[in-house]
Amino acid sequence: MCHLLVKLFLSAFIRNVKSYKRGQQQVRLSWQSILSALAPPGIASGLDVGFSNWALSIISLSLYTMTKSTSIIFILGFSLVFNLEKKSWSLVGVVIMISSGLIMFTYKSTQFVVAGFILCLLASFASGLRWTMAQLIMQKSKLGIKSPIDMMYYMQSWMLLAIFPMALWFESQEMFYNIQKIDWSQPHQVLWTITAVFIGAILAFNMEVMEFMVVTYTSSLTLAILGILKEICILVLAFAFKGDQISRINFFGLLLCLGGIVLHVMQKILTNKKEIQENLELHSNSMTTVGSVEEDMDTNMPLLTERSTSLTNLLNSNFSTDDDDDKDKDDSSEVLFNILQRREP
Repeated sequence: MCHLLVKLFLSAFIRNVKSYKRGQQQVRLSWQSILSALAPPGIASGLDVGFSNWALSIISLSLYTMTKSTSIIFILGFSLVFNLEKKSWSLVGVVIMISSGLIMFTYKSTQFVVAGFILCLLASFASGLRWTMAQLIMQKSKLGIKSPIDMMYYMQSWMLLAIFPMALWFESQEMFYNIQKIDWSQPHQVLWTITAVFIGAILAFNMEVMEFMVVTYTSSLTLAILGILKEICILVLAFAFKGDQISRINFFGLLLCLGGIVLHVMQKILTNKKEIQENLELHSNSMTTVGSVEEDMDTNMPLLTERSTSLTNLLNSNFSTDDDDDKDKDDSSEVLFNILQRREP
């Protein structure tokens, strides 16, 4: 709760500083846009944090890591539903490799608890919805939210709204008891506690900014895979410092996870390289002659009209579709055609 409040105040402060220095008005959204576009990922974020902490208090770290890794499956599903990822068997194979490898890596190293497993599974579902909608807003949104600070500013209040009932239900008695135990005669201890909480909130703020930047410039699936790499590092350190033995199946699962991550990175590099080459070819073809431009436009128009849009888009008024992107490309081609026509002698 304290971390969420600090992140809300920090994001509001940074927005005001940017507005004062640049002399530009920050993004202001109507309540209708906030409720339809930003409330769902904000509430999902709060449920993700709440269910994760609740599950972690019941189950072991290994079972938590194994179950939370299913978030990558939910992220893949939502990404396909929102048309954020292109359907490919290689992408499905990478997800299966990483998920199965993580299960093998934590095999026979945990005690199964049904209640904690269900809570962690709900947290994974909320995490999948949280990050795919964040990517949808920051990459295909018509709201103008491109900055992680703006995203955090509008989401923190909804996270507080979702997590406050859980905190009140589970931690109210303990919090009241701990407040009564505070020794106010030693202010340095109180100051140290407040400082520790504030430092943790600063770290959480920076981490969330980095997460939104990854989602903005790559994808929510890439963020999930990087998160699994973080979980692997935690488990490896736990094995190292606790002195636990890694079995052959655990080691093979670790290799399978790392192999899936490497394949995803290679797939992203090849995809980006292909997109750059296609853009260069399109630019060079459009700069040849007016006749070739007209021919390319006539040839490409049927292909553009056949492209499918998102299967499910509940927020059509706030988000762009693939058809909108195609319209922008047609407008750009028309502008280029007019410029070339004026340059003709």
